[in-house]
Amino acid sequence: MHIMNEQCDYKVTIIDAYDDAHEIPFKRHALSNLMELIVNSYYEEIGDCKGRAWCGTCHVKDISNEILTETIGVLEDETLNKLEVRDATSRLACQVLLTESIHNKTFRIIGDV
Repeated sequence: MHIMNEQCDYKVTIIDAYDDAHEIPFKRHALSNLMELIVNSYYEEIGDCKGRAWCGTCHVKDISNEILTETIGVLEDETLNKLEVRDATSRLACQVLLTESIHNKTFRIIGDV
């Protein structure tokens, strides 16, 4: 189920495990984070730790050709360091806030591989 609301101010594109792109509109701070937006919109296989930055199942990569400028917290950094495929574009979707900073960005769901 996609959130389709003409009053949404922003949008983000999510590329899932099947390489399908999903454009998802959102309102700033309507949900706590990107993981909740993904789960509420269509994809229910991420977020085993319920957004606590412990598990890495919501690992995403920003493939928008620019790295998020938000500072990665200590707990998120520790969890990302445990993942095999971490790079400079890696984030945990549960730690990415729904703000204008992610408007028009594209994230690929990686998971905890």
